[in-house]
Amino acid sequence: MQLKLTAADKTDVGKQREQNEDCAYKRIESLDGGDRGLFIVADGMGGYQAGEVASKLAVDTISRAMDSFFKPLPDQPTIKLQLSASETDDPDKTITFPKAAVEAQEVKANKTVKLPETPVAQSVEDQFTAAIQQANKAILRYGEQKSSARGLGCTVTAALIQDSQAYIANVGDSRTYLLRNGQLTPITKDHSLVARLVEAKQIEPEDIYTHPQRNLIYRSLGAGHKTIEVDIFHQTLKPGDTLLLCSDGLWEMVRSEDLLKELSEKTSPQKICDTLIDLANANGGEDNITAVVVHISAL
Repeated sequence: MQLKLTAADKTDVGKQREQNEDCAYKRIESLDGGDRGLFIVADGMGGYQAGEVASKLAVDTISRAMDSFFKPLPDQPTIKLQLSASETDDPDKTITFPKAAVEAQEVKANKTVKLPETPVAQSVEDQFTAAIQQANKAILRYGEQKSSARGLGCTVTAALIQDSQAYIANVGDSRTYLLRNGQLTPITKDHSLVARLVEAKQIEPEDIYTHPQRNLIYRSLGAGHKTIEVDIFHQTLKPGDTLLLCSDGLWEMVRSEDLLKELSEKTSPQKICDTLIDLANANGGEDNITAVVVHISAL
């Protein structure tokens, strides 16, 4: 199914921070197969200006590395295979397949040629993961070159959309949510101490908003992590879906029921972003606040 993407983003310093260390990104390209999109939220950490640099490095590196995703695929050389009478009602019919796919198989006379399925999903996932790992290396290099920025890092959540498939990446405690049929579901899982405590049933889910160690995360880009593990989630999208990518400065200040209410409004993604930022600030604005809202519809 071919989908149309409409998106907006907004970031704000909040009420209690001196500078904004969050960074947001959106890109939508219309291709023959429908819209493709890349959306990123990065939340920096590491002191004055260092966190701001880390989040921007992450967004710039990931978006550059995924640029080829927005290019049409080149035509592949093809060959024709003659099908036997048992394989088609028309014995003179020929079908064209990619040459590389056929050459990878052993072709025998009067035998059906089994063509391998193109591992598109795995290829996209690998490219996406590699892009985020490149961002980690870029942040580490910057920290090595600037002694005042050592230890800088950021969280990142990103969504890559092709046709009806979304690939959701996550490192840290920034989140991606899916709104579908009146239900709001977090797709990503936080890499934080409080998330582990909830999983271990040592605290209640509501306690994550007030726990004294709620800001402790065990996975991020940079921050001395020479290797990182990237979570990738697959989600098949449908017309009417909405994605929300946000930093913890939003979801900690605006609870799930209010996120659901605002995302369900029949208005533009930009208006929703504006309202969510305003709500987070009205509830204290304790951190930088960033939201990216993506509406999915049929072409």
